[in-house]
Amino acid sequence: MIGDKARIFKALGDPTRLAIVGYLLKNDHCACDFQGMSGKDQTTVSRHLKVLHDAGLVKFRKDGRNVVYSIKDDQVRSDLGRMGIEPRDECCGKETSVEQRKKAAVKKSYGKIALEGGGCGCGTGCCGDGTFNPIQVSMSVGYSEDELSDMADSNLGLGCGNPGALGSIRKGETVLDLGSGAGLDAFLALKKVGPSGKVIGVDIAKEMVERSSRIAKERGHANVEFRLGDIESLPVDDGSVDVVLSNCVINLVPDKRKAFSEAYRVLRSGGRLLLSDMVLLKRLTAAQRKDEKLMTGCVGGAILRKDYLRAMEEAGFKLESVVDDEGIGKMHYGGFPVESIKIVATK
Repeated sequence: MIGDKARIFKALGDPTRLAIVGYLLKNDHCACDFQGMSGKDQTTVSRHLKVLHDAGLVKFRKDGRNVVYSIKDDQVRSDLGRMGIEPRDECCGKETSVEQRKKAAVKKSYGKIALEGGGCGCGTGCCGDGTFNPIQVSMSVGYSEDELSDMADSNLGLGCGNPGALGSIRKGETVLDLGSGAGLDAFLALKKVGPSGKVIGVDIAKEMVERSSRIAKERGHANVEFRLGDIESLPVDDGSVDVVLSNCVINLVPDKRKAFSEAYRVLRSGGRLLLSDMVLLKRLTAAQRKDEKLMTGCVGGAILRKDYLRAMEEAGFKLESVVDDEGIGKMHYGGFPVESIKIVATK
């Protein structure tokens, strides 16, 4: 580890400082957060943070009126992992409640869209000029007119790419769609796997699962099923699928590392992950990250591109192809530092 080893080990020898490092391995935090986490006063917390900073373990940046701390760099993060220091959930159930609120907001927003339509729900211009047209939106992010011709009931215009077009999906394969919504990507995959294959969709919003299941029944599809579930804990067996699809969903998940680990778990050896998602080009403000409309609009929950790719690799994935598309960010998310990223990865 870079720096004075004695100073580093001394810094990590205090339980409060060790806890702070654990919290920072999980998420960046405002200095004020650590008062509630540690039960220490501001002066004591500031002293602990200074020790960690002087030891070369953490860094800080100004975010408006707040001072936000993070692990110094990827090398330090890796070294801490080798030392056996693990990411730590916030104490007293604080993080759990935050994650639950985020998931509740997603369920509510996308459940409403399943019933009423109306786009991504961010309310910031990311869905167009108020004349929302799912077909136009979907074509603008990579779907063809032929693909959408008979998909009006399952196309809600919620994607930021066309993951099924990123790699081959073969007859007889089993495909899993993470955050399957009304079923657009699942039904397109079903055409490719044929009657000998199978498609599974998982979504956290009950209304979405009900809508996609109804469409499947109306179309007489026996080899596609939609399951209510959390993609941080997939209701799918280990090593049971050949291809995992995901379209503009991982950004909505509080624990992205867990979501990628779950995707890796359910894939067979040699399986493929095909996804499109929104990532940040620079950090959002604290207020933007807490904005519920931005969270459900695929902006507030997004993370930096490098952190996104690192989370995939830490889950075990080998990145085969990474394509950046700033055009989609400018077209549908004007004013926010985001882009669409399209990834092919293998297990």
